[in-house]
Amino acid sequence: MKNKILFIGRFPPPVHGASKVNESYLKSKLINKNFELEKVKINKYEEIKDIGKFSFGKFKNIFKVFSKLRKKLKKFNPDLIYFEVAPTGFAFIRDSIYILLCKSFKRKIIFQLHARGIKEKAKNFFWRNYYKFIFNNTKMILLSKIIYEEVKKVIPEKNIYILPNGIENSLNKIDFKKIVSKRNKNKKPVLLFLSNMIEDKGALDVLEICKNLKKKKINFECFFVGAWQERNFKKKFENFIQKNKLEDYCKYLGPKYRKEKEKILSKTDFMIFPTKYKNESFPLVILEAFMFGIPVLSYDTGAIKEIISKDFLGYVSKNKSYEELEKELIKRFKRKKESNKIRKYFEKNYTFKIAEKNLKEIFEEELK
Repeated sequence: MKNKILFIGRFPPPVHGASKVNESYLKSKLINKNFELEKVKINKYEEIKDIGKFSFGKFKNIFKVFSKLRKKLKKFNPDLIYFEVAPTGFAFIRDSIYILLCKSFKRKIIFQLHARGIKEKAKNFFWRNYYKFIFNNTKMILLSKIIYEEVKKVIPEKNIYILPNGIENSLNKIDFKKIVSKRNKNKKPVLLFLSNMIEDKGALDVLEICKNLKKKKINFECFFVGAWQERNFKKKFENFIQKNKLEDYCKYLGPKYRKEKEKILSKTDFMIFPTKYKNESFPLVILEAFMFGIPVLSYDTGAIKEIISKDFLGYVSKNKSYEELEKELIKRFKRKKESNKIRKYFEKNYTFKIAEKNLKEIFEEELK
């Protein structure tokens, strides 16, 4: 008879890093083969733009989810709870209510932390002790050893598992060779910013780089792909393009998924991802670039320096300077591309098969 695991967390819609990872694990053939799974979705919002905004509907949703979770705990009676927990804010307060309910049923809980923010919050005496209370006698999965710095004041290291993200390898060797061959014939470098369009994710820094490349009379093309979350930022982004006359160089393509996104990645030479986003931890977009053999230029945020750990994989600016990224990018325009090497590194380290196998082993360890 299979052990039962209840998944609690954010699931699509909307599509973002944490919801994608949760959904992937929930639908994993390997995990489902070995365990009986059910889920409770705790996010009310349906679109990226609704994240982080308080509404009466979200408040009402807490009571609905609480009731649903209580019934699920009674009826499904899980042996283990996998809980993707929010690190701070109203979302953490909400999650802590659900956690206390789970603890009242005396079930084993293993948390998954996809975002940062606990370190800063735990400087406060009240919050530090509240985190300790909530995380007491539980285990936690982190995406990188680097991220332990975030939680070391509220949970002991012996209760930590490290599980890097992985994504489905949707590209076969034959198609990859064709993509690289075609991409090598690009008459001008193709740049890509791929993320939800939030100001701190760095789209304006990419535009600054584009502005400087134009001034230096370097011919290029830059695509921006992602959903808007901030209306004011949309205006700021559009105004920057108009003011600097970048319309012929920079194009916003909107959110793209699956085949449409893969089509854009297929022709991309470099991904630029200068994120300073406070919750950034282990961005899936970097892994997507690696799958297509694309080097990534980014900032030292979250675990990014661990992902882009070799020179052939890209470049990480410790100073979070777009000028540094620009200089590095221009150097790489003249260098031989190492697409095959990047692709092999991805296959060895960041496929979903590796991640799901490791999660299965974590579950088995906890259910002994």
